[in-house]
Amino acid sequence: MNMNLPPPFDTLRIEKHAGEYKDFGNPESDYPLKGVTYPVDYGDIDGYLGEDGANLDVFMGYSGTIFGYIKVFRPELPNGEHKFYLYLTEDEERAILKEFGPVILKNDRFKSIDELTQAVKPFKQLV
Repeated sequence: MNMNLPPPFDTLRIEKHAGEYKDFGNPESDYPLKGVTYPVDYGDIDGYLGEDGANLDVFMGYSGTIFGYIKVFRPELPNGEHKFYLYLTEDEERAILKEFGPVILKNDRFKSIDELTQAVKPFKQLV
């Protein structure tokens, strides 16, 4: 996907499309979410690693002006995991916050795509 996105978002790969459900697969787990339905497209960006050691997670909107992130609780990650978002509408952001609400440790917005780009720089994988 390119959509004329600035680096590093020009390498965004969509894994789940809006409306797709992901089952987290462990009904006996104490984790507050058993699964989620993605309100917007969701994927990752190449060359940037999240706290879980996989490519950095990104929610992608197409018509909004909201940039930000949520930091979610993961039992195996003491400080949680970042999931960034870009081009969301108010309704899309609200839907993400509702869907992931039980595990959100923190969420915040950025004023621009440039601020978001700066925020993901620390996640760049060293070659």
